Amino acid sequence: MTNTWEDITWEEEAPLKEWVIEYVAKVGEESSHHLTILYGEEMEDVQRQLMHELRTSYLEATEIEVTVLRMEVIDQEPNAFHFDGTYTP
Repeated sequence: MTNTWEDITWEEEAPLKEWVIEYVAKVGEESSHHLTILYGEEMEDVQRQLMHELRTSYLEATEIEVTVLRMEVIDQEPNAFHFDGTYTP
């Protein structure tokens, strides 16, 4: 017997969290400061995405030294105080 429309349960997936990652990548003697936004539920997901980003950004590098300065979830509600009345978030 096939399921009717009423028999199907719709499971809503929670939206992925937005993470801001600030890091310094050093290849040889050259350092680059990066700021990126990645999406994931857990920190491990975001770390995997960061590794993928590094591999695509530095294709020719055999060794990349990475120092993560900040890796945190972005708040859903902006703080209007930071805009000081100049802009509306």
